[in-house]
Amino acid sequence: MAELELLPDGVGFRLADIFIGAGGMMGETAPGAGANIPFPSSSASGAHFASKELIGTALQAAMEERYDSGLLAPSEPQAIVHPNGFIKLPLARTDDGRFRLFLHVWREESSDANIHDHRWSFTSFVLRGELSHTVMDVTVTSGSAEIEEEKEHLADSFLVARYYSDGNSHLFDTSRHERALVTDRRTYVVPAAVRYDMEAFVFHRAHALAGAMTIVARGLPKQPCARVLVDKAKPPVVSQRWCRLDAVERRRHLRDALQALG
Repeated sequence: MAELELLPDGVGFRLADIFIGAGGMMGETAPGAGANIPFPSSSASGAHFASKELIGTALQAAMEERYDSGLLAPSEPQAIVHPNGFIKLPLARTDDGRFRLFLHVWREESSDANIHDHRWSFTSFVLRGELSHTVMDVTVTSGSAEIEEEKEHLADSFLVARYYSDGNSHLFDTSRHERALVTDRRTYVVPAAVRYDMEAFVFHRAHALAGAMTIVARGLPKQPCARVLVDKAKPPVVSQRWCRLDAVERRRHLRDALQALG
């Protein structure tokens, strides 16, 4: 079972030894409500956005569409329904350009459709409900490698799609013919009022109940695309149009988030 390591400021946790090559059995750690917990963290962490004051400032700025206190209007202001089952609502970006802030809201119980990584590090604060993260050790190899023929029959073998967005659609590119093998899984439960940090390029899958909310501070991208692991038995999706949220529902979620913050 992976260890929980408190962050220096005592308001979050890091999941120790969860990167590719880490050993250990699959396990689950479930801190008590209000406990201090994190995932993988970096110097690019947006941890200072986990304070109630700053979260409240960002939510209020998005609600009123007026920005100050070092925050600017989001570069992608339209809220969308993400393919992984949550609403992605842009809140603000920092005036130094280093971070973008989002509210994520799960409208129904859901899990990420696919195992994936991110091209940036991020910090997330669970505002309401709880989140389960399953973190995977994954080996990615060229589809032309002979070893892939041996892996093809394994249940934890996947196609690798490069994920992009063009501002209107989610795009998935499998033209590199890469394959991935999941070699280990560890699940962590993150309760409300707890922050976690995750490095770029960590493969994971999240699950949340309806009504869960998180505030995400996203760092600068380190690559032009992220990676999604696709079930090799299903035809890969090439593109998926954005599903945009209307203004009424957007404001309702912002009000709910402010109320949850207290």
